[in-house]
Amino acid sequence: MLKDNLVMLRNLHGFSQEAIAEKIGISRQAYAKWETGATVPDIEKCLSLAEVYGTTIDSLIRTES
Repeated sequence: MLKDNLVMLRNLHGFSQEAIAEKIGISRQAYAKWETGATVPDIEKCLSLAEVYGTTIDSLIRTES
């Protein structure tokens, strides 16, 4: 699930919520809402997140079984 993957990737890369938010041009609060599942990023922000984390959009939103 997206929210779980965002938390996992951020922790794996050693970033704070604020650092990721700065990299993609949003507020820390907006990013925090993505991690809690309160909201979801638009497709352009998903692309930015994928680039920051060195992965694909597909990998961001899917859960491996």
